[in-house]
Amino acid sequence: MLVSVADAKAKFSSLLAFVGMGKEEVIISKRNKPTAVLISYEKFLKMKKRDEAVIDKKALETLSSSVDRFVGIVSKEEVDKDHKASREAYLREKYL
Repeated sequence: MLVSVADAKAKFSSLLAFVGMGKEEVIISKRNKPTAVLISYEKFLKMKKRDEAVIDKKALETLSSSVDRFVGIVSKEEVDKDHKASREAYLREKYL
């Protein structure tokens, strides 16, 4: 739903109820240009969780480079096995 700033001011309580019931988001425009979005808190939390998962995925990718310091000291198979086990434990703890 697209509403102007003036309409959003006049109908703010109704718009809050609308998005709070899990309907759609409300796009607020100023001079026919979208400037803000009103969304439900649940939708916000889902978006935030998804963003955090992307950040965590990037952090996990850096883990593999930290394992490189053990190359030559410990066999590659042992490093791979331990790295995989610790990564699985981290993901299990984080997402389950």
